[in-house]
Amino acid sequence: MKRSYFLLPLLYLGCSPVADHAGALTDADALFERNAATARQLIFDFEQEREEAKVHFADSAVWTPTRHGQTDTIPLEQAWSGWKRMWAAYDLELLSELVLLPGVDPETKEPDGSVRVYFDWRYTKPATDSTVARTADLSLYEAWEFDADGKIWMTQLYGDIGATIAALND
Repeated sequence: MKRSYFLLPLLYLGCSPVADHAGALTDADALFERNAATARQLIFDFEQEREEAKVHFADSAVWTPTRHGQTDTIPLEQAWSGWKRMWAAYDLELLSELVLLPGVDPETKEPDGSVRVYFDWRYTKPATDSTVARTADLSLYEAWEFDADGKIWMTQLYGDIGATIAALND
């Protein structure tokens, strides 16, 4: 009887998607793929200046403080109004292929469904009657945490967007 109790955990591990080393998707892989699809669509919607970009976020979503002097998180509505101002003032173009990577839990170092990406954007300030068009390219790193419903609840964005915008407006 002891032998059958000993085999039960082995059977579970052998059948568990997380323990499958034969190339099948694990639960963590499936969660990452679901969330990566959301992240891909978010980037597409953002580049296309689509109102649908907002649906990828939980109502309580926040952006962590990553800019110099910023100490408070930025709530969704504030970030959304900033996006709309940016879309009105600049043309944005994704320059690089998207390579979305799985994030890990900082304590366990195991994949946790979060998504991160390195990518390059081109910001263009269109010409006016009195100015020429100006363009600046910027490399960014972004990471997203997702809730159980697959909505982004936290965003971390690293890249000197402030300096890029300042350069376009000099």
